[in-house]
Amino acid sequence: MRAPVFFALLISSLTQPLAASAQITCGGEYAGCATAPIHFQHREGLPVEFNFDTGWVPSGSPVQVRIEAVLAGSTEVSLDGTLVGAWPVPMSLAAEPTTGGGSISVDYGIVFRARARLDLDVGVAPIRWEGNLPYLPMIDFRAMSASAFEPWAWSRVATTGGTMRQHIADIPITDAIVRIPGISGGFSLDARGEVEAGYRSTRITFGGQADPLTQAIRRTQAVFMAGAFVEYAPVLEGVLDYTIGVRLYPGLYVSLAGRRWTIGLPEVPINIGPVPRGLRFDPSLARLGLPDIQSEVAMVDFGDVLLGRAEEREISLRNVGEGDGRMLAVAGDGPFRSPSSARSLPVRSRSVVVVTFTPVRPGSADGTVVVTTNDPDNPRVRVAVHGVGVAPMESIDAGSGLPTPSDAGEPPVDGGAAEMLTALDDGGCGCAVPGRSRNTGGGMAALLGIGVWGAARRSRRGASERRKTEKSP
Repeated sequence: MRAPVFFALLISSLTQPLAASAQITCGGEYAGCATAPIHFQHREGLPVEFNFDTGWVPSGSPVQVRIEAVLAGSTEVSLDGTLVGAWPVPMSLAAEPTTGGGSISVDYGIVFRARARLDLDVGVAPIRWEGNLPYLPMIDFRAMSASAFEPWAWSRVATTGGTMRQHIADIPITDAIVRIPGISGGFSLDARGEVEAGYRSTRITFGGQADPLTQAIRRTQAVFMAGAFVEYAPVLEGVLDYTIGVRLYPGLYVSLAGRRWTIGLPEVPINIGPVPRGLRFDPSLARLGLPDIQSEVAMVDFGDVLLGRAEEREISLRNVGEGDGRMLAVAGDGPFRSPSSARSLPVRSRSVVVVTFTPVRPGSADGTVVVTTNDPDNPRVRVAVHGVGVAPMESIDAGSGLPTPSDAGEPPVDGGAAEMLTALDDGGCGCAVPGRSRNTGGGMAALLGIGVWGAARRSRRGASERRKTEKSP
């Protein structure tokens, strides 16, 4: 694996209009992007909450009793979204809300019910009955409510739950005030409970890896390490508030001959709140899969190539990351070129880039092939290339390119010829033909050249001796 590359944290953030949502895609200014779901949930309740239900007992008995008792007091907030990371570096982060992915609910109050069930066979007519137990108060004073909203709720959202209106008590007062035979009256009291919970987000933090996201700052730039993936642990912070209220409905009643009249009095509201408190959700780990594109070789050697001819080699690239990769362009310098085009490089896949070497002048040539990818920490994969351009071997002219001896006498065999003969004995030529290395073909060419040179030398030596003979008396 490559050594991790730590990119400097950039403090600057991009501010967008408050009503807009930061839409980060892989197009435009971004070479690639990755997404991961994020989920924040918080529930708080009374420490004495309970939900008790005996069910019908005893089981199978003709006479059964069921008692229910509930004490509820909880608030729950839940928000869903997607963390989007885009590059090139530095990593750009945004939190996209999930449509309808926010909810807030309340459940406060108390419920008490006691019921009986009879299933008896007593002679001719069986008895079947189910109802509330007489003389026991039935209490249903439970406020429940739930509301959905669009994350991230930068503006306050709320839900309100209320109980049914319950009759609390009748307090007779006729005996204390006036006694009228056959007439009774008194004070009656009904009540209804309400609870409201509100929530708004203040920011999404990333610790020291990035500046927070807020209502005004929808995109931020973050640090990340090189590799197959990057992990962030965003934390949502907000404010939760409660308002608890009770509405009392007093009245006066008069009963006469089985009939009842009630005179309502003004409603009496009693409210406590709102009481705000800061809220910090547990971190939501988000793992963004990144492309990690590497070359299987660091250098490609084309060897000797004749001038004007093209030689091909292949460079293998692998995506060892957890995100889909893409080769965007391939470029070489000097006599090195590539006909390869853009293509995708899925997770754990391999692809080949073709590179050609076409020398235009003799000698060594070095260059670099650069493959531009969407790898966020290594967007340019560089591979060194090397080759040698050689000229085609020229024909040897036996009449012009060989040494000519002097008429003054036979020159001695010089060291160069001796070295040439020694090289021939060793299977070489002892000479260098431009563009060719020492090999058997070069030795054969040298041997042929020496043979031609020797024949010319003997011919010239014979002609010289004949001239000397003709001059002598």
